[in-house]
Amino acid sequence: MIAFFHRFLLYLPPEIAHQIGFFFLKIYQSFLSLFKGSSHSSAPAIQVPGLSFLKFPNRLGLAAGLDKNAEGFPALAHLGFGFIEVGTVTPLPQQGNPKPRLWRVSPQGLINQMGFNNCGVEEFKHHLRKYRKLCPVPVLANIGKNKNTPNELAYLDYQKLFQELYPWVDGFVVNVSSPNTVGLRALQSTEFLEKLESFISGKPVWVKLAPDLEPTEFVELLKKIKSSSLYAGCVLTNTSRQVALTEYQRSEGGYSGEKLFEKSLGFVARAREVFQKEKVIIGVGGINSIQRAQQMLHAGADLIEVYTAFVYQGPKFVKALSKELTN
Repeated sequence: MIAFFHRFLLYLPPEIAHQIGFFFLKIYQSFLSLFKGSSHSSAPAIQVPGLSFLKFPNRLGLAAGLDKNAEGFPALAHLGFGFIEVGTVTPLPQQGNPKPRLWRVSPQGLINQMGFNNCGVEEFKHHLRKYRKLCPVPVLANIGKNKNTPNELAYLDYQKLFQELYPWVDGFVVNVSSPNTVGLRALQSTEFLEKLESFISGKPVWVKLAPDLEPTEFVELLKKIKSSSLYAGCVLTNTSRQVALTEYQRSEGGYSGEKLFEKSLGFVARAREVFQKEKVIIGVGGINSIQRAQQMLHAGADLIEVYTAFVYQGPKFVKALSKELTN
């Protein structure tokens, strides 16, 4: 029944399919409070160096973008994910870019130009307070600036989000690499990371970087992250405007899917070379099989995330992959 429903959703326009799928996911979630245990309660915790205080039942996470408003993360956790990244959330609510803004492309890829559409931090925080006790796995908040916030004041948006969400999440992912907010990628700089250091502390913070960075820029950012005790590591990588342009002739939006895998894999390997054993790397981008998940871990990722493969392959894929990533 679930497989049939999933196939049906793939025939619908992608954003409508997302809305319908999420509607039923929340119905399922409404019954979770009736259960006393969790699907991960008997599983041994994965030991991630530097994160011994967090209990990951497996190394598979859900990337940001699916649960933008922190409304369905407990139900998603019960599908088999070992951790969930919610958001991207901004201080003020925003509609995002005009529709259509999400497209399926072959083979099994997505191009999105969503633009941080979300409910804003106040409602987001309300959802976390309401549902957090139902979620048996770590929850990370992906945070970003509002579209109308100038870059010179962007750090204030991230500071507000960090302070407002601190009691309700297990860690943060700083999103400075989405291609769909004008000027955002300019915040991928050592100067901006230093500004964030003035207020981040106490919980792990990752920086999510773009796969389109020049090698020298990338290594400079890695060295900055490595030198700071306030950063847990980085998430590699975000969607690619370069792939969207060269492979699909789209000048706007970012590509996710299997064509991103080699690029993300190379970024993870380079990051591990720079970090050595000092930081935690979350690998994401084009992971659509057990083999690719293992390649990403072998390249140096401590944890991995999926998004597009979950959209195309459904809950069965999550169950199979999570079972393989329990050590």
